[in-house]
Amino acid sequence: MRRLILVPIALSFLFGCAQTQGPVNADFSQIKKELEALKVKVDSQGEKLSLLEERLSKVEDKSAGNEQQIFELKKKVEEIDKTLSAVTVPITSVKPPSVEGKEGEKPQPVVQLSARDLYRQAFNAMEAGDLEKAKSLFEQLVQQYPESSLADNALYWIGEIYYSHNDYETAVNYFKQVIEKYPNENKVPAAMLKLGLCYKGMGDVEKAKEAFRKVIEMYPGTPEAGIAKVKLMELER
Repeated sequence: MRRLILVPIALSFLFGCAQTQGPVNADFSQIKKELEALKVKVDSQGEKLSLLEERLSKVEDKSAGNEQQIFELKKKVEEIDKTLSAVTVPITSVKPPSVEGKEGEKPQPVVQLSARDLYRQAFNAMEAGDLEKAKSLFEQLVQQYPESSLADNALYWIGEIYYSHNDYETAVNYFKQVIEKYPNENKVPAAMLKLGLCYKGMGDVEKAKEAFRKVIEMYPGTPEAGIAKVKLMELER
């Protein structure tokens, strides 16, 4: 009878243990999964931390290298500065020799004008009626800049100044210089026409005709050729 009573009790105990063990096993599996997931996260963070430490190390190495280069450059600059200081003489300590005139006045600096500036000043003087100044400036241009493209113009205008004073012989000399020295320049047709007018003024009709014919033959269609035709017709009447 006691055995029959004990059996149900034992069965009841075993059944209760089974019920208790089920939830415990389930909780343990869940905890295990969470631990494994946490481990994966820790490992991932560890790798990231290692990469950051590696990058930081490279940056520190680079910075150290830059600092070393900067230090070396500073040393070189200081050495160069010392060298320059040793060999350079201050500008203020060098004074040009003073040249004074008889009355203690310093001479004015000589400024050489360009061919274009001389031509402009001469032409302006000629238009203003100061023919002597114009002639002087034109002559200066020819002497200083004989290869200038304005040299033939300058000679021509000197000839014009003498022609305006009826000094035909001197004017002829300048017009001939234009033709002979600058045969390919723009003032040759005008100089050749003026040469004919000078000969006409001097009374040398044959030379005047010859000059006019050359203008017509060599420079047809130009204004100078048109004037030469009219002057030639006047002489041949």
